Amino acid sequence: MAYHRLEGKGPGIIFLHGFHSDMEGGKALALENLCKNQGRAFVRFDLFGHGKSSGRVEDGCVSRWADDAVAVLDELTQGPQVLVGSSLGGWVALLAALRRRDRVVGLAGIAAAPDFTEDLMWAEFTAEQRRDLLEKGEVVLPNCYEPDNPWTVPRLLIEDGRNNLLLGDCINLACPVRLIQGQKDADVPWKTALKIADCLASDDVEITLIKDGDHRLSRDQDLARMTAIVARLVDGLE
Repeated sequence: MAYHRLEGKGPGIIFLHGFHSDMEGGKALALENLCKNQGRAFVRFDLFGHGKSSGRVEDGCVSRWADDAVAVLDELTQGPQVLVGSSLGGWVALLAALRRRDRVVGLAGIAAAPDFTEDLMWAEFTAEQRRDLLEKGEVVLPNCYEPDNPWTVPRLLIEDGRNNLLLGDCINLACPVRLIQGQKDADVPWKTALKIADCLASDDVEITLIKDGDHRLSRDQDLARMTAIVARLVDGLE
C-alpha cells in the first residue's frame, strides 16, 4: 500500500480518497498542509487498485478498501484519530470507524457516499446494464471526468457493496461527525448527507451544504472551508 505519513501530535488525521481518485488530490494536500502547520500527525494513502498502490480498481471492493483503512489505523498510527473521507472514502471511513470505535474520535465526510454501489449504481442501471453485469460480470459506464477513460464496474463491487450497506439502519458511532456536501453534486445527491446524519447514533453531527458546490469540492474556497471545519473538529478533541 502506498502512503505518506507525518509524525506529530494527536489526534492525528487520516485522509481517505474517493473512487478512481488517489492520495495526491487537492483535499489530501490541503489537510496535510494543515497538519504540518499544527505539528499534527497525518496519513494519506492509496486504496487497493488506486494511485500507486498495487492491483486494479476493478479487482477491489468496499470490504477490501475498508480493510485497507483499518490496516492504516492499526499499523501506521497511534492514539486517537480523526478520519476524513471523500465520496467512497466517506463510506470507507464510516466502516473503519465502526470497527475501531476505540481509536476513531471524530469523522468528516466530504460528499460522503455510503451505499453508492446500491443506491447510485444498481438502482440507476437500465435493464440492459443489469443483464450485462449479471451475465458478463461487468458493466461499462461513461466517465464524466475523463470521457476517453470509461469506468468498468464489476459484479464483485455491487455484490460486495450489499454486505456493507449503512443507510438502512443505525450507524452506531458516538463520535462527532462533520458532513460537507455540495448541492450541485451530480454524483452524490445532497440529501445523502441528511440520510447519514439521520442514521448516525451521535448527536454531535453538523452538515454544511454548499449551494454551488459540485462533487469534488476542490476549489480554493472549498478547500479553505474543509480545512477550517476539520481544524475546529480536531481542536475540540484536544
